[in-house]
Amino acid sequence: LDCGIHPGLEGMDALPYIDLIDPAEIDLLLISHFHLDHCGALPWFLQKTSFKGRTFMTHATKAIYRWLLSDYVKVSNISADDMLYTETDLEESMDKIETINFHEVKEVAGIKFWCYHAGHVLGAAMFMIEIAGVK
Repeated sequence: LDCGIHPGLEGMDALPYIDLIDPAEIDLLLISHFHLDHCGALPWFLQKTSFKGRTFMTHATKAIYRWLLSDYVKVSNISADDMLYTETDLEESMDKIETINFHEVKEVAGIKFWCYHAGHVLGAAMFMIEIAGVK
């Protein structure tokens, strides 16, 4: 659930700690909302790791994600070498993101999930996840 950056850090230091996982083994990534600490590392994760799973967020989150992260790329005060991703990476990540409606049930690799309105910001979702009959 979520793939954000640490807002107080820059470059690779801002990324989530994923050293102990193999992104290629992850089947599903769910994004709760568009704030940077929840989705800011997503273009990097989708474009620069071995992740081949599916990614879901609500329609509103996907629309705002595109513009918020584009702004993040433009206003980041770090060198191009330290940027986690480019505008091109962001654009290409859009094709890898699927949308989910509130209360719509989806299933990926035996994992059932659906989302409810979280009320935090436009499009924010809390997910119910069911694996082998356990929620």
